[in-house]
Amino acid sequence: MPGTSQGGDILTIRQLAEYLMVSEKTVYRMLDRSQLPAMRVGAQWRFRRQDIDQWLTDEVRRVEYEGQRGAFDALEAAELAIAPLLDASNVWLGVRPSSRDELLAFMVSEARLDPHLDREQLLQSIRDREVLCSTAMIEQAAFPHPLDPRPFRFGRKRVLLAVAQEPLDWLDPHGHRPRVVALILARSMQGHLLALSRALELFGSATLISAVATAPNASAVVALIGDAEARLAPVKTEAHT
Repeated sequence: MPGTSQGGDILTIRQLAEYLMVSEKTVYRMLDRSQLPAMRVGAQWRFRRQDIDQWLTDEVRRVEYEGQRGAFDALEAAELAIAPLLDASNVWLGVRPSSRDELLAFMVSEARLDPHLDREQLLQSIRDREVLCSTAMIEQAAFPHPLDPRPFRFGRKRVLLAVAQEPLDWLDPHGHRPRVVALILARSMQGHLLALSRALELFGSATLISAVATAPNASAVVALIGDAEARLAPVKTEAHT
């Protein structure tokens, strides 16, 4: 990652912020809440990369397998925002897939993506992730994504959004039948967690699901999600000296 030390084993506050793609204020906020594996070297905080990588793995498990936001309740609104990741050309309304896999294939095939991307490989990775564990994490929404985003070298983070005409059988062991499917394409697991944390918060709202499902067009959906994000409670900040 840019800004890390030569060996990349020990990170400073600034380097950790770059690695997690958050602000330094957010890192301090996480430290205040004892949410990061850290050590003191004199008056300075330092972080072992291997500890941070394990912490990220644990946070993925907490969010994806337990539906918890975990440490990501410390993030600032701009670090979480979903609306900037949406493009009307990657939003589909009233789709009528016969199955989960048919919908995923449709989204990957029709999406506006990086020209170099191997779409067949991407679709297979997304399907492999569903076999590992369903991403229908809440009652009316699913959040599929590649098993590992790094090999795809996405040019930027995107969210593809499909709204089914009727709730879809997602083959979820908990019986969730999503109406909204937000496919998260991030460049790293860190970026994925940021988007997923906000997506859980947004699409846990039955009001937003209903509004999106009855929106007249894709541009209206993007606007509805942006408005919903703007109404979310701001993150409290603390002063650091």
